[in-house]
Amino acid sequence: MVERMARECLSVRVRLINRVVTGLYDRALRPFGMRVSQVNILVAVAHGGSARPADVCRALRLEKSTLSRDVELMKGRGWLESDPPAGGRNQVLRITPRGLELLDQMEPAWHEVQAEARRLVGEADVDALRRIADRLRLGGPD
Repeated sequence: MVERMARECLSVRVRLINRVVTGLYDRALRPFGMRVSQVNILVAVAHGGSARPADVCRALRLEKSTLSRDVELMKGRGWLESDPPAGGRNQVLRITPRGLELLDQMEPAWHEVQAEARRLVGEADVDALRRIADRLRLGGPD
C-alpha cells in the first residue's frame, strides 16, 4: 500500500510541480517586490476593471484570509485600491495606475519566466494542463 501511494499519488506530483513552477515565477518577480500569487490577484482585478474580494477568491480558489493579507499589502504599496477605502465585506477592488505600471514593468520578466516554465514542462504537457484546467473550469479569470 505505501509503495503504491508513494509511486502513484497525484496530489504529491501536482504539489511538487506547483512548488517548482511557482519558485521559477517568484524568483523572476522578486526584483519587482512581487510573488506570482500577488500578480495573479492584480491580473484578476485588472482583467475585469474591478472585482469584489469574493469573486477574486472564487476565480483563484483562494481563502479569504490569504486574499485579505495580499490585498492589504498591495493597497499599502499603492497597487490596489478599494471602495470603501477601509475595506470590508462589500468592498470593490481596483488596480491603481501604479499597479498597472508595475504590471507593464514586469511584463518582460513574466514573458521570460513563462517561456522557461513552458520549456521545463514541455509544450505537449502545457497543452494537457490547459485542457485539464478548462475541464475543471479553471481556465482564468471569470
